[in-house]
Order: sequence, then structure tokens, then C-alpha cells
Amino acid sequence: MLEILDTTLREGEQTPYVNFTVDEKIEIARLLDEVGVEMIEAGDPSVAPSIAKAVEHIASLGLRAEIVAHSIASRQSIDRAKACGADRVAIFYATSKIHLDSKLHKTQEQALAIICEHIAYARSLGLKVRYTPEDATRTDFEFLVRVCNAAIEAGADRISFADTLGIMQPHIMFERVCALRERLLPCKIDLHCHDDYGLALANAMAGIRGGADCIHTTVNGLGERTGIPDLAEAIVAFHNLDGVEKYNLEPLMNLSSYLERVSGFFLAPNKPITGQNAFSHKSGVHTNGILKDPRTYEPFDPALLGRERKIVIDKYTGKSAVAARLEEYGIEVSMAELEVIVARIKNLGDDRKQLFDSDIFEIAEQVTGRAIDVIPHDISAMVMLEVDSHVYTSSVVRRLRGFKNVANVYEITGDFDINAFVNVEDVMALNNLIEEIRGVQGVRRTETRMVLKKYNGNNK
Repeated sequence: MLEILDTTLREGEQTPYVNFTVDEKIEIARLLDEVGVEMIEAGDPSVAPSIAKAVEHIASLGLRAEIVAHSIASRQSIDRAKACGADRVAIFYATSKIHLDSKLHKTQEQALAIICEHIAYARSLGLKVRYTPEDATRTDFEFLVRVCNAAIEAGADRISFADTLGIMQPHIMFERVCALRERLLPCKIDLHCHDDYGLALANAMAGIRGGADCIHTTVNGLGERTGIPDLAEAIVAFHNLDGVEKYNLEPLMNLSSYLERVSGFFLAPNKPITGQNAFSHKSGVHTNGILKDPRTYEPFDPALLGRERKIVIDKYTGKSAVAARLEEYGIEVSMAELEVIVARIKNLGDDRKQLFDSDIFEIAEQVTGRAIDVIPHDISAMVMLEVDSHVYTSSVVRRLRGFKNVANVYEITGDFDINAFVNVEDVMALNNLIEEIRGVQGVRRTETRMVLKKYNGNNK
């Protein structure tokens, strides 16, 4: 049965320019435990005092997940993992020729002795041990089998087959894991697959079919270079394609959004599962099918993740999508009027990068000759922003002052750092502006309050 180790707190924090506070790590660990991952790799306590503090806090939370501390093959590092209260230590030592020759300057025999010595030492401390032969997929296979079996004999009960450079292909991964499973002494096999060629999740799934037990993931696919398999993508793929229903899907979107905020690492709109466009439809053929039966162009119901589908209106749009959008607001048009409205939308061509509902209503008014007033106009609002602690408030202020609809910006005290006073033409424009503001780097969260009445000073 599939197991998941999430290493957002270790591999994920190795993403360039990403650093989590201790409190953020504790919250991430709690959210991961809600999802139900079997193991949480909380970090390497030897890297920095703050990491040791985070591992210690997480280990004391009483989570259901096994807490894993990462470690080089060093007694001092293993001692720190033990002192932090981790359930397991993951000891890594490279085995490929290029790593042994160029980085470690060790022979195979020397490496074998170092690996076994430190695994045995960790076991003597009462720690469970996972051994990772770093760069395993470029390691001579006979030596890999030899070193892994020696590690198992020394006390490791898990071996992590590391595709450190992401060079595997699914069919090769399947064959390699089958061969490992056949040649290794009894143990569990983890898969640590990097995504340098965009094949990490495919390789992980192939490895599980080949007999591996566990895959490593990070939230939003964070990690060194191009990262490793994304937690949400992995869980949904195994859930929908392989029938693995042991994980809680409900927290996945909140977890992904939280990681965006605290990492500053924002998702591409077309990212599977969690991306903004994952359930957006644009082509007339697609939207027509979706409106008749969502299964025509959606691999699964977005409600599974608490999401909703979105129909995008622009020059690719067909009559079905436009009619559906008008019906949402209770606007009735004849078939002849609908055809003219769609034609005008298409004639806008590339004049508009994005078409808002207010634009569609304006076209409908022109075509029908009837006033359509379904959206409030001339809105003023206060948008309050909380800024990440590592970001200068003044840099966010400078960015906000460049927004067309932002009238004034104030730095304030209290729960929020900035208050932006905005004037927009309607609710849709306000929503769009808020989304733009949320996209400014360093903005942790926003709260918006619409102005109901406005008074001048001096009793005027």
C-alpha cells in the first residue's frame, strides 16, 4: 500500500530564496498531518539552530505522522537528530562514481564502511534508520545492491532510491525498482524523484508499480532546482487513477495556498490540480461540452478539492458560454440578440487581453437597447494588507502606488501593515484589483472593506 513522506520542511526549504519560520513549519506540519501523510521529514538539525528548534517542536506535537530528521553520515549530526526527539533519522551518503571521486574523494570500500558505521551508530541510539544512496540512479547497479544490503544488515529498515538528477524514465524506473526489490534484503523502498525533465511523478508512480513502498513529495513541488513531485498532484493522481483513497483531499488547496504565502513561490496558472486554470475552460467546443456534461472536458469534479470550474469569455467563446453567463445574472436575450452579442465579443479580437462581466453586460445593453444594471458601480473600498516579515513595507507601497485604481496608500499600525484606498467602477473591477494586489510579492493576506457612505470633514 502506498505511503507518502512529505519533505516540504527539508527539501522544500532548499528551494532558492525560500525560508520558513519555526511557527510556519509547525503550521505546515499540522496541515500535512491533516492530509494523512505517513512521514514528515522535518529538516536536518545540524544545518542551523532554527531548524533544530523546529524539528524539536514538531516532534513534540504528538502528530500521527512519523517525524524524520535528515542527516549526513556524521555522529554529531545523528546525535542532534536524536536530541530533537525525531522518530527516525535519514542518513544519506552518495554512491555514484562521480560523487565518490569528485565530491567525497572516497573509494567504494571506504564509502561502504562509513555508511555501515553510522547506520549502526544511529540504531544504537534507538533511532529507526532510512539510508539514502544519493545519486542512486547513476550508481553502478551491482555496487548499489551491495551497499544497500550492507546498510540493511547494519540496521536500516528503509532504503531511499534517489533519482538525484531526475534522469529516470518511467519504464526504466519500473525495471530498476523491480530489480532492486528482487535483490535487496527485506526492507521498505522509498523513491526520491527529482523533476529536472518533468518526469518526477510519472517515475514515482512507475516505481510504486515496480514494488516500491513510499514516494517523497513537497507541497507545490518545491525543492532543489525544479523540485520533486507535488503533494496534491501525487495524492489526486493515486486517488483517481489507482484508487488509493487513504488521504484527506480537503486540506490540499488550503495547504497549497498557505505554502504560496509563506514561501513567496507562486504557482503557474496552468499547474495541474492547484493552478488557477486547472478547471478553467475557454474554447467554444470545450465550454459547450462542459455546460452539457462536465465529464466531457474535466478529468474529475473540481468539487473533490473544494474548487469550482470557470468559463472564460473571449474571442474563442461560443453561444452556450455567453448565454450561460447572462443567465447567471438573470439577463434574458433572444437567440438573434445572443448571436449579435457573441459576434461583437469575437470582433473585439486582441483589443482586450481579458474580458470582464461588466464588458459583456455593456455589449448586451448596446445590442438589446435595454438598461442592464446588475452590478454596483463607482465603488470605493479600503484594502488592508499584511506584509511578510522579511519584506520591506515600503517596497510593497511603491508597487501599490503604480496601480491605476489606487488613490492613496498608508502605512499603518495594528494587525495590518498597509491600507490602500481604492476607487473602481464595479464589483468585478474590485475583485480583479484585489487579485492583482494579492499577487504582489510580499503580500501575505488582504482584507477588503467597501465604503457605504463617505463624509467630508468640517461638517461639510
